[in-house]
Amino acid sequence: MAAKIDLTQIHTDLQVAVQNCSDRCLYHSAKWAAELLNALPPMDPPSKPPTAYPHRTTYHQFPVPNQRQQQLEFAELSKYLLAKTYFDVREYDRCSNVLGGCQSSKSRFLCLYSKYMAGEKRREEEMEFILSPQDGHATNNKEVLGILASLENIQREWEREGQDEDPWILYLYGVMLLKQKNEVEARRALCKSVNLYPYHWGAWLELATTLNSLEDMNSILPDLPSHILTNIFHLHTNQELYQFSEKVHAQLTEIEKYFPRSQFLKTQRALLHYHGREFDEAETIFDGIMKEDPHRLDALDHYSNILYVMERRPKLGFLAQLATQTDRFRPETCCVVGNYYSLKSEHEKAVTYFRRALTLDRNFLSAWTLMGHEYVEMKNTHAAIEAYRRAVDVNRKDYRAWYGLGLSYEFLEMQYYALFYFQRAASLRPYDPQMWQAMGNCFDKMNRPHEAIKAFKRALIGNSYSPSTPAPQQQQPALDPDVLFKIGMMYQQLNDTKEAAKYLELCVKEANAAELEPTINTSKARMWLARWEFSHGHYDKAELLANELVQDGIEIEEAKALVRDSRSRMAAMGSASRRSTMNPLE
Repeated sequence: MAAKIDLTQIHTDLQVAVQNCSDRCLYHSAKWAAELLNALPPMDPPSKPPTAYPHRTTYHQFPVPNQRQQQLEFAELSKYLLAKTYFDVREYDRCSNVLGGCQSSKSRFLCLYSKYMAGEKRREEEMEFILSPQDGHATNNKEVLGILASLENIQREWEREGQDEDPWILYLYGVMLLKQKNEVEARRALCKSVNLYPYHWGAWLELATTLNSLEDMNSILPDLPSHILTNIFHLHTNQELYQFSEKVHAQLTEIEKYFPRSQFLKTQRALLHYHGREFDEAETIFDGIMKEDPHRLDALDHYSNILYVMERRPKLGFLAQLATQTDRFRPETCCVVGNYYSLKSEHEKAVTYFRRALTLDRNFLSAWTLMGHEYVEMKNTHAAIEAYRRAVDVNRKDYRAWYGLGLSYEFLEMQYYALFYFQRAASLRPYDPQMWQAMGNCFDKMNRPHEAIKAFKRALIGNSYSPSTPAPQQQQPALDPDVLFKIGMMYQQLNDTKEAAKYLELCVKEANAAELEPTINTSKARMWLARWEFSHGHYDKAELLANELVQDGIEIEEAKALVRDSRSRMAAMGSASRRSTMNPLE
């Protein structure tokens, strides 16, 4: 946390941030800053009214522009106001044309940003239908190279004339570098931008896209400002990297002290529980958010995922209706409706809505991943693979897409490909037992039992670490019996019956301790152990295990035969013992 927090100063700075972002037509960042502003505790009124309230014509900017910039902005005000009205009605080319000869940093930013938006608009118009034969071919924003050249000229001008760097220009430069896949330089430019002006949330989000691991995040922390926004960024990046430890929750609790009413921070808490498979807690938080702000659509796709997993069909239907009434042309709404149809097993309708979400926003990650899931359900494996590939193109940190690719290739019996994608998923979710079990199954099918055993043992560690909620009225086993069974079978393949017996005994013990219903695997484990005890002359233990199988109603005939054999052997041993006692000479 920043060394000292002055809530009054933060209140003023956020007011100015809303205006600064709005002036540059960065409306999502303006909305975020305004929501954070209103999440602060109420400020005490000043002892005397201020001489001027911060509005678009009188507020001071941060950092305060030098005298030359102030003069340029005043001289260009009429052109700037005209250009901004063009931008607001999506006439981007007219906006950039009006500001073409302007020299102030604010006008230059809006000129180049509107040119970029015009290029994005044309790029979207040229795109093919979702997952059509031509879809996926690179459709680039043709304005990016020209904008990059202009931005580099501006920076050379700064150096030549000794001018201060502008955080907004640096932000735009970072975005253009990201479009060129130059993450290293983009990260450097964005770090400069947030140091000069920490209240621009859009710059923080773009910076987060350059971080693919905790190592990346830790490497840039020394270069970031000591500021409350840095702590929020750190929290958000932890959540994006699927870190949901108690330490991260404690970090969030500390930030919430300053913004107790922030819906954004509450959403981060819900997503932390969601990543930790604590669905009841996540659902409760989202319920509270919806009660306070029923028309908030941000992150509603994640809420619908939670309701889908918990099979809350009536609640998901209500959420879909509410989102549709609020704005049917938001990708979040389309994903909610798609999840509702998927839960009803109407997979073709679900795909239709996920396509609609992608038509509205080609980079909407949830829609690509969820559409991949639907194609898996429809047994259209090749379409599923393409959808998952597009998801990882949008965000390489999406473990669900990597895992989906692994499952798809496993279905096609292409085990080497499947293993590669499962490994990528496991690197993002190292404590998720599902990822390691999938790797273990792949190694098993590839006849690599040693590697399979290692993967299954990692799954056991992950299962014991995972904070997932136990099923109702059922104790959660410390170790997964199915994974223990698979490890035992791997040792059986290696002819290491001693280790096999050890893990199969654990399998039966964990299933009994958790009072789980008998499964095929636990029954097979009991049968294997019964035979093993029989072969080692432990007929009483063999009879006990076989009797449990008879009571479970699984593999009854073989179990009954083993009971008879065990009893006959014990009877024979008893007769021999009696004869030995009666005739000591025998």
